[in-house]
Order: sequence, then structure tokens, then C-alpha cells
Amino acid sequence: MKRRARIVAGAALTALICPPAFTAERSGWSAEALIGDAFNFNSRTHIDYANSDVALNGDYHTHGFEAPLHYTVRIARWHGDRAWELQLMHHKVYLQNRPQGVDALSVSHGFNIVSLNRAFAADPWRLRVGLGPVIAHPEAQIGAVSYDGPYELAGAAVLGAVGAQFTLTPKLSIVGELAATFGYIDVHPHGAPDLNFSIRNPALHAQVGVGYRF
Repeated sequence: MKRRARIVAGAALTALICPPAFTAERSGWSAEALIGDAFNFNSRTHIDYANSDVALNGDYHTHGFEAPLHYTVRIARWHGDRAWELQLMHHKVYLQNRPQGVDALSVSHGFNIVSLNRAFAADPWRLRVGLGPVIAHPEAQIGAVSYDGPYELAGAAVLGAVGAQFTLTPKLSIVGELAATFGYIDVHPHGAPDLNFSIRNPALHAQVGVGYRF
């Protein structure tokens, strides 16, 4: 899996460093789908369980190429070199430095960032910034108790990204992108006794995929 992550990161960097020339954006619609992996910085985590209240700097992994995949999909409406985009990033986090008694804790179905982006085309680059809610599906295993879901409107996130395109045809392209996100969630998975946990997650994402012009 680490080899796959290096390949995707390398492909994304190649697209950024050595992108081919292409024509400026024209008005119209576009859609993109990308897969990749993420590096998570220390993420302040608070776990409230029964009579236990724990705060820690969480070490999270993403496992982007293990099901469910780490992916991004977006649709954009371009007017010249600018666009408004609606985007879903399916991010995932798995806690590695679990406190005593916590056998598993993750948000794998996932840490879903739904954002409204403003995008800019500056040949040969694509720049975007965005913000929006996070819809999360938390899971945990504490002792003999399994916690699972539900999906909930759990927080908010901001993002910034730089990407580039390899144009294959007037409609089809290959896309590479590096993105940074900062998301906050506060979740309440089903189970007894009650479990609440919150995560402040800064992350870098390397992604490659395809784009289509309508």
C-alpha cells in the first residue's frame, strides 16, 4: 500500500511540475473523479467514554487504497478562467496511538468533506479554495462494545488545492492534484455506554484521476 501511495504522489507531483500546454478554460460544465492517499498531521482528539475523558494528539493513517477508497469527485461550472464547484472528498482516518482500553477508533465511511469551491485556471494550473460541512460515519471498538455510525452532520472543513491537467482529447483529460484540508468533527456513534469523540484533522492529499468537459 505504501508503494501505491508513492506512485500516486509521484504522479500528482509530475502533473504539477511537468504539465503539458493546453487551451484556456471556456464556459461550460466539467466533472472530475480522483483517487489517492493522505498524510495526516497530529490531530487533536478528545474521547469521552463512560467515566473516562481522554485528550491526545492523534496519529491517524488513511489507508487510501484499502476499501473504502479515498476519493474526490466534483462538478464545476466554468465562466472563462473561473468556476464554482461542488465537491465531495471521501477522506478517512484510523487512530494509531489508541489510549488504553480503546481497541479501534476510526472514521472510515468516512470523513466526508462536502465543499463549495471557487476554482481558477491559470495555464497550466488549476487553483481552488473551498469550505463546507463534514458528514462523518464513526466506528469504534472499546472493550466488548462495538460502535458503528450513523452518518451525521458532524462539523466543517476548509481546503486549498493546486492541480494540473494532461489533455487527452478536447473533452477528456488526466488530472493530478495536491490538496490541503483542515476539518473538525464531533461525533456520537451508536452504542452503550455513550461514546462521543472529536477530531481536529489537518491533512495533505495526493490524488490523480480523470476529467471530462461537457
